[in-house]
Amino acid sequence: MTGLPSRISEVQYDNTLTFLLRSNRVYLSPLDKKTIANSYEKAFTKGKREIDFMVLDEMSRAVKGYAYAFQTIGYYAWRFSRELLQLNEEVLKQTIRAAKKDLFRNAYERMYMDLSKNDRDFIEAIIKAGTDRVTTKQLQDILNKPINYISVYRARLLDDQLITSPQRGVVQLALPFFAEFVEKSNLEHLS
Repeated sequence: MTGLPSRISEVQYDNTLTFLLRSNRVYLSPLDKKTIANSYEKAFTKGKREIDFMVLDEMSRAVKGYAYAFQTIGYYAWRFSRELLQLNEEVLKQTIRAAKKDLFRNAYERMYMDLSKNDRDFIEAIIKAGTDRVTTKQLQDILNKPINYISVYRARLLDDQLITSPQRGVVQLALPFFAEFVEKSNLEHLS
């Protein structure tokens, strides 16, 4: 399962889904870039693919530590490299395009719908800041809210693993292509 941790817990404890209570829970911490790159390299080498290491690096960075993105990007890269047995720029473009569709449809759409309006406003403020890393002061200015308000929604979104805090007073989106999804989603709902 993929989704917001708070929503997954609700499903696990639903009285009609008792089989989930008996299943083992595995909490995944973000995957590190080196492990991702090594795993991809090993799989593609074993599969007799010719590897462009710049492409491999871009693929690894695109994952942003998200396990579902790791699986999805790996799957499509394998599939699109099957004919020529090459991991190249064209394969990367096709892979990212297909992976985005899966991520948006299978994970992000539900995650975003499950957020409160204030949570979504907070995410949108991060995107509006226009940089990868956003300070809490910038968020205060964009949202026109006091620091205690920012702290509440920062904590909620950290718990839901939608943002990370790489340093004190700074946040960033945790999921790959999530800003693009939010912008696309907002445009579609305006139409």
